[in-house]
Amino acid sequence: MRNFPITYLIAVIVFFILGCESSNNSSGPNEVRGCLDNTACNFKSNATVNDGSCAYENDECGVCDGDGSSCEGLWNVYYDVSVPIAGFQFEVNEGNIINASGGAATEAGLSVSISSSTVLAFSFSGATIPPGTGTLISLEITGDSNSFCIKDLVLSNIVGDSIPAIIENCNTIIYLE
Repeated sequence: MRNFPITYLIAVIVFFILGCESSNNSSGPNEVRGCLDNTACNFKSNATVNDGSCAYENDECGVCDGDGSSCEGLWNVYYDVSVPIAGFQFEVNEGNIINASGGAATEAGLSVSISSSTVLAFSFSGATIPPGTGTLISLEITGDSNSFCIKDLVLSNIVGDSIPAIIENCNTIIYLE
């Protein structure tokens, strides 16, 4: 019979004790904490334990349970229409567009493209922005925000016909009936 060195025996005991302590951990190795309510804006689909963090409303910047501070530096374009919008295009003067996202355009699933001064949005699937009011899209623009104004507006319906509209306050699109 062979004699095992004492260090080997000590190592086995230490690994056994550590293994027992980790298996008694109440959090469990596969536990994922998060919001389990699928109606919450911060629902975590892989969560296994509800951590009480569920939130149900986005702030004006579109951030779940946000405080509105994340849209600093964003310039919102608003809409007030009583017909569905299938697409739109406009230019912004006096600024350089870096990004365009959020608002009703993103919620409706429209594809949004930008250049330094132009925003274009439309749907490949026939999706539309429903009639109503709200934020059409949020723009990240460099320049003096007091000088920004949309111009050369084109709104279209699902068959591509033009929707008559005007621009108020440089960033609000109003449907003309």
